[in-house]
Amino acid sequence: MMNEILKKTLNSKYLPYFIMILPPLFWAGNFVVGRAVVTAQLSPITLSFWRWFLAMLILLPFVIKPMWQQRKIIQAHFGKIVFLSVLSISAFNSLAYIALQYTTATNATLLNSFIPIFILIIMGVFFKEKISNKQILGVLVSLMGVFVILTRLDINIIKHLTINKGDLWMLLAALDWALYSIFLKYLRPKGISPLPFLGIMLVIGTIVLIPVLLINPFNEAPIVWNNGMIKALAYIAIFPSIFAYLAWNYGMQKLGAATGGQFIHLMPLFGALMAVLFLGESIQLYHLLGGACIALGLWLSINLKS
Repeated sequence: MMNEILKKTLNSKYLPYFIMILPPLFWAGNFVVGRAVVTAQLSPITLSFWRWFLAMLILLPFVIKPMWQQRKIIQAHFGKIVFLSVLSISAFNSLAYIALQYTTATNATLLNSFIPIFILIIMGVFFKEKISNKQILGVLVSLMGVFVILTRLDINIIKHLTINKGDLWMLLAALDWALYSIFLKYLRPKGISPLPFLGIMLVIGTIVLIPVLLINPFNEAPIVWNNGMIKALAYIAIFPSIFAYLAWNYGMQKLGAATGGQFIHLMPLFGALMAVLFLGESIQLYHLLGGACIALGLWLSINLKS
C-alpha cells in the first residue's frame, strides 16, 4: 500500500511544484546562518570554500561510481559543466556571502526576489521566449508581497529605504543565479543523472575556489573551529548545498526557468517564519499580507500561462 502511494506521488504532475518549495526554505536558512557566521567568525570566500568542500566530501561516496559510469557524457560536455559549476557553485554563494558582510540576512533574502525578474527579462530579450502577461502579473504580485514584508507597512521605513554596497553585491548574485537557472535548461547534458551531475559540479566549483582562497583578495583571517562553526557548516553543507541544489535542478528541468524561478519569492516568507521560530519574533499583519501576495503571485505564474 505504501509503495503504491509513493509511486503515485512520484508520478504526480504536482511533484515538481512541491519539490521547488524546498530550495527557498533551505536557502533562507543559509542566509540566516551565513549572516551570523560571516559577521562573527568567518569571511565570505573561506565560508564558500568550506561549504562546498564539505558538501563534496559528503556526496562523493554516493556519486563516484555513477560519475565514473557516466564519464563519457561528462567528458563530452565538460566545458558546459564547468560554466554551470562556476555560475552556481563558485560564484553565487561567494557573492552572497560578500554581500552579507554589509547587509542583513533579511535584505539578502528579499533581494533574491529579483531573480525571477532577471529571468523573465533575460528570457524575453535575449532568448526570445514568450512570457505571458499573467506570468508578469504573477511576478509583480509576488514582488508586492516581498515589498510588504520589507516595509512592514510602515511609511517611515518606506521613506528611509536605502541601498548599500552589500545590497549591490546581492543584486549581482541574483543576476548570476538567474543566468545559471536559464542556462541550466540549455546546457545541462542529457542522459546524466542528478547525483553525478551535482557531484561533478561540486568538484569543479570547489577546485575553482582554491586559487581565489589562496590569493585571498579580502585579506580573510584563518577559520576558527568550534562547536558553533561545525554545526553551522554542517547545515550549510547538507541542506542548502546538496538537497536544495538537487531539488532546484530537478524543478527547473521540469518547470522551466520562467515558472520555476518564481519560487524564489518564498525566501522572504520563510525567512520571516524562521525569525518567529528561532528568534522569538511574532507573526505580524504584514507577514500575513505579504505571504498572501507571494502565494497569489506564485499561483498566477504557475496556473495562468496565457
